[in-house]
Amino acid sequence: MRVSDTSDNAREALPATTPLMLVVGLGLPYGLVIGGFLLFEHVDGVVFGFPPAVAWLFACMVLVPVCMAVAWWLGRVRAD
Repeated sequence: MRVSDTSDNAREALPATTPLMLVVGLGLPYGLVIGGFLLFEHVDGVVFGFPPAVAWLFACMVLVPVCMAVAWWLGRVRAD
């Protein structure tokens, strides 16, 4: 056993994920894609030449990675 393993200033192990990270990283993207698609499925009109449901799915291509980045950031902030 090394001396550093028994020091008093050792931090406790943190769980890999928290409920907030799961909601932001998994629940929010799922809700954005499925919920938005169901919401815009029967809407008439066009957004930049696309039906609103397709335009929403294109928007989710940006929103989902943003949610993943926020979940990753929450984990990094918690670990520091």
